[in-house]
Formats: sequence, C-alpha cells, structure tokens
Amino acid sequence: MRPDELLTSFVYREDQVVRKTKKIHHSRLIPRRNQCKNGRLETSVCRSNELTEAQVSLICSRHFDVHAPKPAIGRGVGPASAVFAEELSFDADGIPYPEHANIIGWHDDPGKPVNELKHFWMDKAQRIAAKFLYKPRVQG
Repeated sequence: MRPDELLTSFVYREDQVVRKTKKIHHSRLIPRRNQCKNGRLETSVCRSNELTEAQVSLICSRHFDVHAPKPAIGRGVGPASAVFAEELSFDADGIPYPEHANIIGWHDDPGKPVNELKHFWMDKAQRIAAKFLYKPRVQG
C-alpha cells in the first residue's frame, strides 16, 4: 500500500460522523478481534483509490450493508499515510472482495479483556479518523 492511497470506512449511523469537522468518528476505526485469524486485532477498510462512486456503492451494498445493522449512510475517506503515521500497517488480503484490506499492528495483550485494551487503540483511532473526510452515500 502506498501512503497516498485512499481508504474508505463505511458508516451506517449519524453518530459515526462528527458533523462539526465533517470527519468520521474514531469508533469506526477501533479494531475488532478476528477469530478466523488467530484472534488478530484488525480494522476493515476498502482500498478506494481507483474506484468510482458507483463501484464503491456496489462494494458497500454487497459486502457492508448485508452485515451492518442498517445500510451505510456514507463513508469516511482518508489516506493510508494516516495509518502509517500511527505505526500501523495493512494486510491487503482481498477477502471478501479484491479491494479489501485490514489495518493491523494494534497493541494487544491476549491476557487482558478488550475493555482494558481499548485505551491503547483510542488515541491512534482518533488521529486516523481526523484524516477521514465524511462523504454522504450517493443514491442511485
């Protein structure tokens, strides 16, 4: 992944957008434990640099909306450099679609519950989210 590559994080609730700054809320970038990958902490994103709005919308419909409590209302778009600046990296696994990637490298201590680890992730997620401009979903 190049530092100037654009990433997308889909949002499905109004409170996942900071209206004052027009950026996404950091909660969209907090990692989750992937039990299929040895419990690795990761944040799912879409590599959207070369995609049209129609292509992004199709990915959202097929791969986000079907798993989210509600369809996406928009997305945050930001540079990979924001992730690299936090000393995190990517696993561009292309699963379940070719443009899929995971932000990896989050602090972890398998002996501690998630609630005790969240403060390690929050600062990084806040700084990354500050670079992710909110774009409402284009209906069509």
